[in-house]
Amino acid sequence: TGGGTGMGRATAIEMARCGADVALLGRRAEPIDDCARVIRELGRKAVTVPTDIRLPEQIEGAMQRIKSEFGKLDILVNNAGGQFVTPARELNNKGFETVIRNNLIGSWQMTKAVADHFMLEHGGSIVFVTACVRSGLSGFVHTAAARGGVLAMMKTLAFEWAEFGIRLNCVAPGTVKTEGMDHYPIDRKSVV
Repeated sequence: TGGGTGMGRATAIEMARCGADVALLGRRAEPIDDCARVIRELGRKAVTVPTDIRLPEQIEGAMQRIKSEFGKLDILVNNAGGQFVTPARELNNKGFETVIRNNLIGSWQMTKAVADHFMLEHGGSIVFVTACVRSGLSGFVHTAAARGGVLAMMKTLAFEWAEFGIRLNCVAPGTVKTEGMDHYPIDRKSVV
């Protein structure tokens, strides 16, 4: 998910270099289509499925498309996410809920759909791209709450789904210079 830009794009291309065929999900068709072009140039199959992970009906449609194109799915990289920098005192409930809905609930919905459609029967690997939130994350209370929830969810599912051969992990890469960094101020003093 989130396979058209930033870390999601880099992950999808690297997986293709390692021999994987890739289904790219993202809200906007143009970025995932461009990433698919790069993957095809590497000699791998790439399918694009415009999907908003906040919408269960779109996730269900994506599962059906993946089934028809690949027949199975071995790895899910839950990379889609979003946040914005703001001090907690200035964050309204709608902004908080939007980030929780995307980063936590969207990740749950994708994970559950992939497990139900593919992995509970055949096993697989699920990776969540999170953030380093153990000590808090000034200016990002919304994503700290969401990503902390993802970490707890992953640990719980790892216990519950081990018997099905499903391996779950979180990766918290820290700051990665991608085009997404253009949306954050260089001087973070205002949010400390």
